[in-house]
Amino acid sequence: MKKLILALSVVLLLASCATIPIQNPVCPQEGSWICQKSAELEVQPEQVYGWIYDAAAMAALTDIIKIKELCEYEQRIADWYVEFYPFSYDALINEMLSQILKYDTQKMLLIKNMLNKNLISYSSPAIISEPDDVIFKKGHVAFRRDMLCY
Repeated sequence: MKKLILALSVVLLLASCATIPIQNPVCPQEGSWICQKSAELEVQPEQVYGWIYDAAAMAALTDIIKIKELCEYEQRIADWYVEFYPFSYDALINEMLSQILKYDTQKMLLIKNMLNKNLISYSSPAIISEPDDVIFKKGHVAFRRDMLCY
């Protein structure tokens, strides 16, 4: 009987913990179109970074592209970003997709299509807001860390 009570207590404790909402470290942020759009699409903004990371990781794991080349690609995007900011969300997506085509175009078109399919929901002619600028810069640091860019 004690074991049954203990087991039920553990289940109830876990169930109560599961209902506590986890505070998102990125959103909400006032003035963030990414947070607003993510809420509308019912996805976490980190999932967008995940889409980009997953596409890059798959490319590296299948030897379509070397990790060093992915790091160089991402750094070119970051350099372009710093040089030309402010610009629209559309401009950033277009730059990401156009830079990808500088590699083995036949294979990289598959990666481009994956990215485009997922990022199209985040297209907007609006200028990137200051809160979203911070989110993008944090994404840059996270990508370099996760892809082991040195």
